[in-house]
Amino acid sequence: MMALSRNRLLLLVTLLVAAVFMHGCGFNVRGQTPIVPFKAVMIEGNQGTAHELRQLLRQQPGLRFASKTTDAQVVLTVLSQTLERTVVAFSAAGRPREIQLRMRVTYKVSDGYAAELVGLQDIVQTRDLSISEAEVLASGNAEAFIIEDMQRDIAQQLARRLKAIRLPG
Repeated sequence: MMALSRNRLLLLVTLLVAAVFMHGCGFNVRGQTPIVPFKAVMIEGNQGTAHELRQLLRQQPGLRFASKTTDAQVVLTVLSQTLERTVVAFSAAGRPREIQLRMRVTYKVSDGYAAELVGLQDIVQTRDLSISEAEVLASGNAEAFIIEDMQRDIAQQLARRLKAIRLPG
């Protein structure tokens, strides 16, 4: 009985020491670090990418979404989101066989008083999609999935860029 409790105590001490060392080296469980280093943000824009960014930032506890620019520490404005479809390959019958989807999001970042923190910037995502003549419906669903994936990816890039912003003062 005594050996069992001694083993448990040794295991507990080992785990405690490991936790202290991991915390001291900067290790954090994913999701524990703040997504952005400020308390109030406003995201202007109705595009899919702006919506995805709002969804992503809602995961950060303590972050408030301001309804007025003067209430926000940072205002991200999604100025445009464009999607281009380009046919890059044709079948022998002359039908599109492969298309390239290119999404471009233009944005700027300012503080609540319209002082520019980041000037006009673009983020561009490109994806290729093969189209099967036999599965036209499936390729339409695949295209919609790819567009949503590009919006999510751009929203994550925007969050990383917002995280890098250092507010004056």
